[in-house]
Amino acid sequence: MSDERGAMAQPIDTAPGTARNHWIPLGLAAAMAVLLLVGWSLLNALVPGSERVRAGDEIVIGEGGGYRASLTLPQDGWTLDVGSSRLGESYRFHRGTVDLTVITVTPVGDPLPDAKLLWEGMGDLARAGDPTSRLGEPAVITAEDGSEGLTGVLRSRTEEGAATLYTSPDGVFAVEMTLGGRDATPADLEAVADVARAITFTEEGGR
Repeated sequence: MSDERGAMAQPIDTAPGTARNHWIPLGLAAAMAVLLLVGWSLLNALVPGSERVRAGDEIVIGEGGGYRASLTLPQDGWTLDVGSSRLGESYRFHRGTVDLTVITVTPVGDPLPDAKLLWEGMGDLARAGDPTSRLGEPAVITAEDGSEGLTGVLRSRTEEGAATLYTSPDGVFAVEMTLGGRDATPADLEAVADVARAITFTEEGGR
């Protein structure tokens, strides 16, 4: 606005073609805006909303310190929600009425918090998203690669599911998983319950 007022305070140049020349930058700016708008529209059209994930496909979901965490879904029928996922940070999968969310978190502190403290933080985060959410007392769970984690019931006013947490062997990062779905039945969740054990930690370099 200050630029426009400054322009109005200057004497008006009535030389032929001056007014037309003033419109050239505005025209170029409008053209660039249109090109950007078209470009974003084309990009959104090219990026799929979901991507099919086959049973046995390995998905690297996080890494830190000297380890990498991968998820290998045991069942066919899963799709990755591309728009709700962020590479290396968070992933959202769907299978019928079932939703699976996998998040990689980096603990802070000296010493680093243990799995029990991270579990409590996971409950706090769930309540921040939905005040009716409650994370039950955890039980020990063992992943397919032998890693031990914690798992428990995650309830809210609208649904009931399960939560699982694993820390990397060096404690540098953790993987949090929630399994649920507003329309998912206990049978739906039971059919994919083994996904909670489908995490693998691999030492970087394959050692």
